[in-house]
Amino acid sequence: MWFVYNRTPAFWRLFDVLAQHEKGFAMHTILGPDRETFDSAAGSVRTPAHRSPWMAPAIALSALLLCVSATHATDPLPRVVSPRVLIVGGGPNLQNNQVAIESNVRYVGKLLPRDTPRITLFADGNINNSTVLYDDSTHAPAGDRVFGLIMHGADAGDGTGGHYRKPKLGAKLDGASKKPEIQKAFSQLATDADDPKRPVMLYFTGHGSRNGNDLENNLYDLWGGHEGITVRELSREIARLPEDTPVSIVMVQCFSGAFGNLIFENGDPQGEPVKRDIAGFFATVKERVAAGCTSAVNEEDYHDFTSYFFAALTGLDRVGRRVSGADYNGDGRVGMDEAYCYTLIHDDSIDVPVCTSDVFLRRFVPVKDAELFQTPYGSALSWATPAQRAALEELSAALNKHGDDRLNVSYERMMREMSGVPAWRTAMREAGQRFESLRREAKRSLTGRWPDLRRPGTDDYKQAEKDAVAQLTREAADGKWKDLLDASDAVDRADLDGEAQEIAASRNLRFVRLGKSVIIGHWLKDHGTPELKARFARLAAAEAQTPIPPYGQAGQRAATSFSRPMRALAQPRIPAGRSNSCCTWNNSPIVRDPRAD
Repeated sequence: MWFVYNRTPAFWRLFDVLAQHEKGFAMHTILGPDRETFDSAAGSVRTPAHRSPWMAPAIALSALLLCVSATHATDPLPRVVSPRVLIVGGGPNLQNNQVAIESNVRYVGKLLPRDTPRITLFADGNINNSTVLYDDSTHAPAGDRVFGLIMHGADAGDGTGGHYRKPKLGAKLDGASKKPEIQKAFSQLATDADDPKRPVMLYFTGHGSRNGNDLENNLYDLWGGHEGITVRELSREIARLPEDTPVSIVMVQCFSGAFGNLIFENGDPQGEPVKRDIAGFFATVKERVAAGCTSAVNEEDYHDFTSYFFAALTGLDRVGRRVSGADYNGDGRVGMDEAYCYTLIHDDSIDVPVCTSDVFLRRFVPVKDAELFQTPYGSALSWATPAQRAALEELSAALNKHGDDRLNVSYERMMREMSGVPAWRTAMREAGQRFESLRREAKRSLTGRWPDLRRPGTDDYKQAEKDAVAQLTREAADGKWKDLLDASDAVDRADLDGEAQEIAASRNLRFVRLGKSVIIGHWLKDHGTPELKARFARLAAAEAQTPIPPYGQAGQRAATSFSRPMRALAQPRIPAGRSNSCCTWNNSPIVRDPRAD
């Protein structure tokens, strides 16, 4: 039984089957002598001293099942049926329609097989309008930089505010990111299917907003800046599809976790679970901002949910490199649940992702956090799926956590971080105040010398800007603006330090949330009603689907021919002033809810 004690993928598949079907069954022999196991019938942890009369049959059964598993591993995988796809992207206005959003639309579209029925809605819907904000400058001339700092603040330190160009989506643009066009798209999806059971995939990339005090009904922001589509509005659109149509949805905007409520009728967190098979994956929890909306053009620098999730799912990253390492259960394909766990591990950003099963479990399992986080880490690990197990272990290692109390230690850290103001915020505020004081004084001087700078958008302003930049270039060479430039650099340093600490805190929160999901998922299997257990099993199966074929197997363009895990790729830091955050991350709300929900 060497292959059992060394915990091969086949072993873990066996464990999952036995753990679900043999309540009270002693798993000591299968797990190996160094593992404690949970006795679900007794409600306690069993040690080697608790020998079970079922031990010998278990060994025989395990050997038989492992042989069966090995036989089926050679069977050809079922063909992935490509879905009908709706892609919605763009900011609410020109100033927030960053090039990274356009890149997301182009990347996901490139991954789809050529014959995939798709509808693409982006920005104002006009491919000939220059609506995409980009910044390809790395070192602006000194005069331009000083002018930008004085007139536009710290975020304009690399120039005078970016440029605009026409969209490059790599596919046909079907309309604007507006509510009437979204409604029209759902009408088309609801009526044009020869097979109503053919899946639908929805992908939303852009910006999101909190919905006042109702964070369960947050918004995805639509073009025009005056409206968005809420959780409940999107739920009503999905309800128009045939009931047999499975739906997968990926949303990467700020506060997107609220859309996990799509698993319930009318998007209401107190509603009954929908009958349709629906699986959703979201960049962050409903209280927090997300990464991914930079105006920087170097796509290799992008670290966000879209980059990691779809690279793991399809085997191709956004710059054309092969990605591997996400087939955690060894079945020869990557399910969305595995891509999600891959993202939890590797996404080097502030994101705290959410999936529909997280939302479902937190609705129906009444265990209090203070109790559940007393669960030994070894027990939680034994209850996890292969993908969850990999994520728990990798996150634990990244956090340098050890011991069976590591979930509780991380939970207590989360509580401390939520209850106070982190030190980096104080440093950021002090650096910002120093910079703003110098900036205000400089702006009074500059507009006094060139009064037309008070009239942006006019021809006189353009001439005044040209003259001012020329003068500032000479003065910067003489060292006149050193204090302002040093203050701007101090803001950048505080910004980067704060972002690093926020990323570390986010990684801890991912670990806590995943641990909770595993524990309450096990509780539901033991204590839930048959109806809830059956519905959760359907949800887990939907999340494990592979909606897009692996890249190169369904007519997509060829990729660069090398393969390695995405985490091994270079990850240079995005320059300060061009943050990879969707919103101004240092203004992100601190989650005050003491539950790890």
